[in-house]
Amino acid sequence: MTQTNTNNKENEYQPYFDLLDTMQDGMNMYGAPSKLKQIFPNISRREAVDITSAWMKSKTGANDE
Repeated sequence: MTQTNTNNKENEYQPYFDLLDTMQDGMNMYGAPSKLKQIFPNISRREAVDITSAWMKSKTGANDE
């Protein structure tokens, strides 16, 4: 994924990232996709996993290049 695509996804996912930041203190983040799906029923399970994965990568500085 290019840097531009990564930034676009992070911008698109920012509201979810903010929630994940808040959730981080009180739960095991491997359960985060299920929690996102519960809070936002309009997103698919796959999207919840993708959002959580992108959030985790943003915390470690990892990318797909």
